[in-house]
Amino acid sequence: MKKSNLDLPKLTKNDQEVLKNIIQHAKIPDSEIAKKMKLSPQAVFKIRKKLEVSGIIKGYMPIIDFKKLGINVMLIAVLKLTADVWDKFDDEDISNRMTKVPYIIEAYRLPESDATHILLMGFRNIQQKDRYLIKLQTEFAREVEIKHVYPFSIDRVITRSPVGLLYEMLDKKEFPMDVFFLPRKKKK
Repeated sequence: MKKSNLDLPKLTKNDQEVLKNIIQHAKIPDSEIAKKMKLSPQAVFKIRKKLEVSGIIKGYMPIIDFKKLGINVMLIAVLKLTADVWDKFDDEDISNRMTKVPYIIEAYRLPESDATHILLMGFRNIQQKDRYLIKLQTEFAREVEIKHVYPFSIDRVITRSPVGLLYEMLDKKEFPMDVFFLPRKKKK
């Protein structure tokens, strides 16, 4: 018998359907979801509140077109913070400090020996990116080792959506490998 994870809230079919609608379009009105699901707007409101109170929905974020704001260069940086940093700060301090760096869009903490963080960063142009990395290399050489840097144009971003994965998790289905972006070879 499969044990359920006690940390995961139990979601009804209606909870899942409301969540799928919100995932697809965060600003969708409760009345529109209610109409699709043949529920009252009050029922949808209660479900939305339940999802927020349980912490499944932590907030609503707009999907920003970075290019229209002038961000043309993206960068994935793999960093290793040195012992000098760990002697002065704990993980929470470092995380809080990273959230204040305006160029960092997303940051991930790694439990590895050769790299401690992966950062997704955005810059106006190559020159701004270069100035930032050179400053990091020269002024913070004792604290930060830059392991890898992968710059790319914002025009090369293919997808930024976790919608498919979230649907799979809600539907509890496995992702079939035959629908990956490459077709499978047929056996002869």
